[in-house]
Amino acid sequence: MRLIDPAYTLSDNQKILQVVDNVEWIYRDGAEDKATQMIFSDIGTPKSKEEGFDVYNELKALLVERGIPKEAIAFVHDANTDDKKNSLSRKVNSGEVRILMASTEKGGTGLNVQSRMKAVHHLDVPWRPSDVGRILRTFKIKKNVEVTDNGKIII
Repeated sequence: MRLIDPAYTLSDNQKILQVVDNVEWIYRDGAEDKATQMIFSDIGTPKSKEEGFDVYNELKALLVERGIPKEAIAFVHDANTDDKKNSLSRKVNSGEVRILMASTEKGGTGLNVQSRMKAVHHLDVPWRPSDVGRILRTFKIKKNVEVTDNGKIII
């Protein structure tokens, strides 16, 4: 609703809060291993405040409110050169960045950030099994993974 009307108030049963709950829990549970997570959303991608509401900055603000350092959260959209993409991949694979937000187009292929990946969260539809290939790859540090859609664990 907030994509249509930015003045719409956030309520407890909205999907965005379910995702924030899941991300926060996995972030804290995976602290020792520096487990990482991806949040996919093809709608509400990062915008300037003048352009209106965006899901990415709302998610980041809610996670920071819960005590997750803003430096631990990144948007793949900010990595707009090959050097920045490589740097971002290194930061996620090392656990320096532990939450990465991306659209399917920007984060669906060619971004190798699976080393510590514990969970993938999908905010919008359609959910396709191919979207989670990165978390199921071999040669990763984390072996037990979770993929969520609207608060439900899929894998």
